[in-house]
Amino acid sequence: MTVSVGTLLRVPTAIAVLITLLAAGPVPAGAAESELERSRRRANEAAAEVAEARSELAEIEQESSAVASRAAETEARLAQLRGALQEQAVDRFIRGGADPGTVSLLLQGDDISTAVRADVLARSVSANTDEVLEEYRLASEDLALAKGRLSDLEQQSAKALEVLDDRAGAATAELQRQVALDAERRAAEEAARAAAARQARAEAAVRTEAERLARERSGARSRTAPPSRPAATATEAPPSGGSSRDFLCPVDGPRAFTNDWGQPRSGGRRHQGTDILSPRGTPVVASVSGSARGHQSSLGGISYYLTGDDGNTYFGTHLDSLSGASGRVARGTVLGYVGDSGNARGGPTHLHFEIHPGGGAAVNPYPTLAEHC
Repeated sequence: MTVSVGTLLRVPTAIAVLITLLAAGPVPAGAAESELERSRRRANEAAAEVAEARSELAEIEQESSAVASRAAETEARLAQLRGALQEQAVDRFIRGGADPGTVSLLLQGDDISTAVRADVLARSVSANTDEVLEEYRLASEDLALAKGRLSDLEQQSAKALEVLDDRAGAATAELQRQVALDAERRAAEEAARAAAARQARAEAAVRTEAERLARERSGARSRTAPPSRPAATATEAPPSGGSSRDFLCPVDGPRAFTNDWGQPRSGGRRHQGTDILSPRGTPVVASVSGSARGHQSSLGGISYYLTGDDGNTYFGTHLDSLSGASGRVARGTVLGYVGDSGNARGGPTHLHFEIHPGGGAAVNPYPTLAEHC
C-alpha cells in the first residue's frame, strides 16, 4: 500500500480524532450497562413480590380449604341435630304433648329460619333436650362464622391475585427492557471493537509506510527488511484459558428471581426450588454436561431431568416445550423453552429449577443461581 506524505501528515490527526471517538464510544455502553443492572434489580424486586403474592394465595387457599371442610362438617352435624329434635317433637305429639301446627313447622326443615325453628323446638320438646338445643344453636353460630370467613378469604384471594398480576406485569416489562438494553450494549461493544480494529489497521499502515520511507532514504533497497508484524487487532479472539466455573445459568436470556425456597405453595406444599421469571420461549439450557430426559406431570407440566457429570441431578419444569435434546448433552445444550405449563398455567412464565446433590433431596438452588446468573 502506498501512502502519500500528505496522508502521513494527516494520519496522526485522524488517529487522534479516532482515539477521541473511541474514548467517547464506551460511555453509552457503560450507561446502557448501568441501566441494564438497574433493570435487573427492579425485575428481581418484582420477582420477590410475585413470590410473596403466590405464597399469600397458597396460605389463603389452605385456610379456605380448612374452613370449607369445617363448614361442611358443621352442616352435617346440624342436619343430625335437626333430625333428632324433629323425632322428639313428633314423639311428643304422638303422646299428646305437641299440637299438629308445631310439628308441621318442625318438619319444614331448611325452609324455616334458625331462630323460628329454635323457638318452636324450645316450646315443643321436653326439658331434657336443652343440651341438644344448645348444641344446635352453637353449631348454627359456627356455621355462620365459617361462611363469613370464607367470604373474607375470597376477597383476600381476589386482592392477592390483583397484586400477583400487577407484579408479574412489572417483572415482564423489566425483562423485555433488558432485551432491548442488552441489544444496545452488544451494538455499542461491536461498534467499539470495529473502531479499535480500524485504529489498529491505521497505526499498522503508518508504521509500515514509515519503515518503507526509511529504507528508501537509506538507499538499502537490496536489504529491504520485512515489515514489522501489525499489532493484533481488537477483533482477534483472546486466548482461551477456559473457565473454572462449570455451572451455567439454566435460563439463557433475560431473567429475574428471588430466594423463594421454602415459601408456602398450593396444597400445603413448601417451595423446593427457585422460580426464574423469563419471557415465554427463552431458551433453557443444560447447566452442566450430562444425561437429559424429558418428563411430563400434571403438577409441573413439561419438565426435564438432567443427571449431571458432576454427580448432581437438576430438574426444571413449567416449560413451554422441549427442544428434543435427550441422552448425552453438552453444557449449554438447549433443553427446552420457558413457559407456564402444569399448575403454573395462566401465571407469569418462569422456570422452576431444582438442584438435587448426588441425586438426593433438593437443596436451595438460590446461592448457586445468584452466583452464576
